[in-house]
Amino acid sequence: MSKKILPISYPMITSWQWHATLFSIIGDDEKAKNWIFSNYIQLRCYNIEEIFTGDEMLLADMMPGSSSLKECPYLLFSLMTKEQVESYCGDILTFIKKTINLGGYVYGVFDEAKILCDSGADYKFPHELFIYGYDDEEQQFYVGDFTFGEHYSYSKVSYSDVRNGYDTITAQEDHIFKDDYKGRRGIYVIQKNLADTYYELDTQYIKDTIIEYLESKDTKNHFRMMRNRFKDTVFGVDVYDAVLKQIGKQLSAEDPDFDIRALHILYDHKVLMMERLKYMMDHGYIEFNGDILNDYMEVENTMLTARNLLIKTSITGKVDCMDRFEKYLMGAKEKEIAVLGKVVELL
Repeated sequence: MSKKILPISYPMITSWQWHATLFSIIGDDEKAKNWIFSNYIQLRCYNIEEIFTGDEMLLADMMPGSSSLKECPYLLFSLMTKEQVESYCGDILTFIKKTINLGGYVYGVFDEAKILCDSGADYKFPHELFIYGYDDEEQQFYVGDFTFGEHYSYSKVSYSDVRNGYDTITAQEDHIFKDDYKGRRGIYVIQKNLADTYYELDTQYIKDTIIEYLESKDTKNHFRMMRNRFKDTVFGVDVYDAVLKQIGKQLSAEDPDFDIRALHILYDHKVLMMERLKYMMDHGYIEFNGDILNDYMEVENTMLTARNLLIKTSITGKVDCMDRFEKYLMGAKEKEIAVLGKVVELL
């Protein structure tokens, strides 16, 4: 019997599983912070079909999004097809344990209905699962996920549930590979790459990206060599307006189905921007300015209030609060534009 648990730290941001995974692995490393704080500035959103319900949803995220796991220089990233996993190791359980023994974290799509319920569940819930340890005596994996608690948390899942959750997902249901244009079923292996310094804080890139954010520039045009673009993408501070419009639809629906993910992203964006500003001031990249920090803290707190209001509304069902959402979101937008304009001048 053996046991191994790879090191993690609770992530600074948790809006999406890919962000929570990256920050769980390297979020507290000083070298990695130079890359982290040079990125995650631009916001973008667009409408997609929700993979579980088929309903239209507003997908909001920071840039980089799910691709951050592949693009971060402080992570070694490998893509393993299901055929490779089976050929090398025979089954998924052996593969996961061997990967962890070599210092690799595992990330992939599993049917979490099989984990939440049992192998006889008559529906599927494909979702990304982050695996960072195992225990042969308890026959359990250590995982990070949103599904098993009220927020992102670390917990344990049995070997049999992980096997069932992996085996039942088809290539079409594996949205990680599908979104990467692989059209296959597989698993991601992620290792730390922290021995050397590969990336210094890029203040020019930070300045340029903040300007693109404030002017709602079409940042996706920088990446057209990688993939075709969505036609209805909203960028930068205009995301505030798109999110407000989405909340209006939710509040006016006959049977509201509240989706708070976009507000989670907006709030996490402010948390990370605040940490970026403090980091740049602490390390001498820009002059210390207490007024800027205080003003931006007001932006962060306003977004937290808006997010919590939507959570409360989803619980109580009291939908007569659109004027308050507009006050919070437009107030935060106006304040952030003013504060980040000063930051651009300092840079």
